[in-house]
Amino acid sequence: MIILFTIVFILVICFYQSLTYRRMYRYVTSQLKKPFSPYCPKAAVILPCKGLDPDFARNVYKLFVQNYRSIQSEAGSGEDPNFEIIFSVASVDDPAYVVIDQVMRENPSIKSKLVVAGIDNKRAQKITNQLEALKVVSPDVDTFVFVDSDVIARPDFLAYLVTPLQDNNVGITTGYRFYLPSKFSLAALIRSLWNRLSAWELSSEKFAFAWGGAMAIRRSTFERAAVAQVWDRSADDDLSMTTAVKRLGLSVLFVPQCLVISHGDASWSEILEWTNRQLILTKVYYPALWLMGVIRAFVMAAWLIVVLALTFQIIALHVYKLLPVLFAALMLLVVEFYFLFQAHGLWKQLLGEQVEGSSQQQFSFEQAYKNLLWQSALVVPLAHVILPILTLYSLLTNRIRWRGINYELRSAEETVVV
Repeated sequence: MIILFTIVFILVICFYQSLTYRRMYRYVTSQLKKPFSPYCPKAAVILPCKGLDPDFARNVYKLFVQNYRSIQSEAGSGEDPNFEIIFSVASVDDPAYVVIDQVMRENPSIKSKLVVAGIDNKRAQKITNQLEALKVVSPDVDTFVFVDSDVIARPDFLAYLVTPLQDNNVGITTGYRFYLPSKFSLAALIRSLWNRLSAWELSSEKFAFAWGGAMAIRRSTFERAAVAQVWDRSADDDLSMTTAVKRLGLSVLFVPQCLVISHGDASWSEILEWTNRQLILTKVYYPALWLMGVIRAFVMAAWLIVVLALTFQIIALHVYKLLPVLFAALMLLVVEFYFLFQAHGLWKQLLGEQVEGSSQQQFSFEQAYKNLLWQSALVVPLAHVILPILTLYSLLTNRIRWRGINYELRSAEETVVV
């Protein structure tokens, strides 16, 4: 009876993993096949900054060269950029201030502003920066676009992100990040794999969520959902906006063309801090999604215990009749390897379009991405140990650390700097 239950348990896990992955694969391929007819209302691109991310200046510059234009006359006599960029920092002492100011001076054709937001301990500094930036948005702006400084944007990034908002049922459009390590590192690979697994939920109508590194929302929707008020005492921008907009009955739409490469190298301490922050923010601001993650962690932990117990009985106690059950349990890894390989080509199709410049840059991407496949395959078994532990740890605390600042999330409406 126990053997039968174990086999059924394993089959259910494999089926669920397959179903979730196939849903994402079908979603992305269907989105890529849709004809693209740009919808480019006047937009404000808002970038809150703190410190210098890798390639910061290059990422900022790519915002100024976005191909986002509207016809200015019925005869189509000319085209002008139809967006403005608003940068925001906490103080003039922030290292980002000088770099932003220089890039703005080098690109006078695009309207841009640099705001000094100051510090407010009742919310995350990122949100303080965003709220201050919103105060100087031009009155005729129709759409808000929020991005992060580690986003490497393709030239049509802005157009792709905004276009789906012409559907009145869409409340927020979102891209997502893809962590690409430049060298072999278990910590960096675990984060990259964890991040890719999280992306599966973006194809779910129920659980899709906005990612703060690349999200767009109509100004009217932002105001109807009272997002500024929600943000006033918040530590999170994207998930709090997600829940506020979903309360209006509107959806969050993932735009695959806005999947962006993020610098993937990090130490174990940085990875643990990052993972803890993602999970705690999800617990507080999107509890349904967090609860599903916790259930998945318990299931994966149970699977691991089953595998270890079967291995022990076979090796130590010589119960060889359990060998078929162990092989059945290990089929989950085979399923995951298959999906990892299949998804590799899909993500490369999207990410490769971002790589521009010299052949050396292209080679660097090709080699790093090629290495990522076999490196990820190596860490899949390890992920089954580490990821459940990290997820279940979020049951114990509501404290996070973000860009050098410690926060306690007492509720979705109360954040305290500690």
